Amino acid sequence: MANTDTVPIGRSRSRSNSSTGLARSDKFPSKLYEMLESVDSLGLSHMVSWLPHGRSFQVKDPTQFMDLVVPKFFKATKYRSFQRQLNLWGFSR
Repeated sequence: MANTDTVPIGRSRSRSNSSTGLARSDKFPSKLYEMLESVDSLGLSHMVSWLPHGRSFQVKDPTQFMDLVVPKFFKATKYRSFQRQLNLWGFSR
């Protein structure tokens, strides 16, 4: 597996989560977008960032990404779990 992954941003499926009142599709993509929009201001763009065209993002250092970025936004602790979550919502590699 390469050290970088590029993930195109696509449409997600809608799933409901009655405990929060939000559709699950509102949670994961919203958190993903929030993460990608805030990495510059947090000084973390050397680990993950939007690609120039804005339709995909790239994880440049999966280990540091999981150690420093993901815990600020998600509960996932393993990179494969984060990738699986992306796949569940219709994102592709």
